This record gives sequence, structure tokens and C-alpha cells, in this order.
Amino acid sequence: MGLATAKLLAARGAHIVVFSRNAKEADAALKEIQAARSSDRQRVGWLEADVAERDQVLAGFARAAQEFGAPDIVINMAGIGGVAPMIDMSFETFDRIMKINLYGTRHVTEAALASMRPRGRGKIVLVGSLGGFVPIYGYTAYGTSKFAVVGFAQCLRNELKPLGIDLSCFCPGEVDTPALAAERQSTHPATVAMKRIGSTMPTEPAVQALLDGVSSNRFLIIPGLKAKLIYWAVRLTPSWLWNTVADLIVARALRGKR
Repeated sequence: MGLATAKLLAARGAHIVVFSRNAKEADAALKEIQAARSSDRQRVGWLEADVAERDQVLAGFARAAQEFGAPDIVINMAGIGGVAPMIDMSFETFDRIMKINLYGTRHVTEAALASMRPRGRGKIVLVGSLGGFVPIYGYTAYGTSKFAVVGFAQCLRNELKPLGIDLSCFCPGEVDTPALAAERQSTHPATVAMKRIGSTMPTEPAVQALLDGVSSNRFLIIPGLKAKLIYWAVRLTPSWLWNTVADLIVARALRGKR
């Protein structure tokens, strides 16, 4: 989704700076972004950084501001999944998910604010998930990280508004990405059963909805009608009723596994 978003922004005339841990992947992405530009005058570059490492993120953003100028918009698409019941997941995997999804979000936000706050303007987009509202079997680690990102975004929005800085939280359901394809190879049957409630959205409409939401200055951006309906169903349904339905789905899936 990060690459697709960068290409759409490039097509709209934006200068683009990409952060990545992998030079080979970054170089390939830059070629696609450059091809999507509306003008050869648009600058496209990449810098190395692991969002889980605060010092790398702060240094990378400082260098980007020096070389390309202060950012008008920062979108943190970096994140990882991980599907397994807690009792089957190692501490190291759980910890890595938290460091990237939650602390990585915090580090990117800190780095972005270093150049946005003095100017009193800018937009920050944090990426949560519909899984940050809807509890799913097997998402103990991922869901926890995304619930935390949503809560962080809700609190942070109130802090940044008086500073003139806008914040959006992008919370898609399933999006058809390579990461999703890899996840499905080892997804627990109960997780698959619960996720059938929703549907999988193609990447392009998802990121188009993201940019439309940012342009409209919406805080919570949930792409797709079905994802929106699920969000409101969870918000408006008593927890005991939602839990009863979830328990029935999980129980049936576990019986089928046996």
C-alpha cells in the first residue's frame, strides 16, 4: 500500500521520499514512482531506516528535511502482521510486532513533528486497521498493536489540532497485498472463519480512499462500504452480543479443525 500511495501522490505532482530497510526493494520502488510522476521536475528519493529504531528514524527524517525540505505530509505505512493465538506465539514475535506497529508509529510521529511543529502546519497519517476496532481470533498481537495505534491517534489528534497539524488514522479491513497472501499460508481456521464477515479490498481503491480522506481532512478513514458497516456494527452492538456471535464462529471452526 505504501508503494501504491506514493505512486498516486507522484501522479498528483508531489515530491516523494521513501524510507525503507531494503535497498533493492527501495530502488525498484523508486523506478515505479518516478514513472508515475506528472513532471520530470518532481524529486524522488529514498533513505534507509527501520521504524522500530528511534535513532534511525529521527536521523533519517532530519536528513530528508535537509535534502528535500520539510514534509507537507507524512504517511507511516510500515507495519507487520502475525497471526497466531498468544499461547502459540513466541515473546520475540509479539515484541517485534509491538516495536514496529506501535513504537514505530510513535517514532515516525516524533520525527515528523520535529519539522512540522516549528512551521505550524502539516499532515500526519497513521495506519491502524479495522482490526484496531474488531477483535479477531489469532490477532492477539496484531490486534493489540492496532488497538493501541488507534488510541494513540485519537489522543494525538487533540494535541496536534491546536498546533495547526492535522492527523488522520487510516483503518482498512483486509487489503489484497503480498503480506496478506503470505499470511494466508498459515492462518488459523478460526481466524479465517471470523474474517469471512468482511471482504478483501483491492489495493488501488483502498489507497485512493486514503488520499480522498486526507484531502477532506477526515480523522478516521475506513475504505469500503462493508468495512464501514462492520465498524458501526461493532460500535453499536452490545459487547455480549458480539462476543456470542464470535464464540459461535470460533467454536464451529475449531470443531471443523478436529
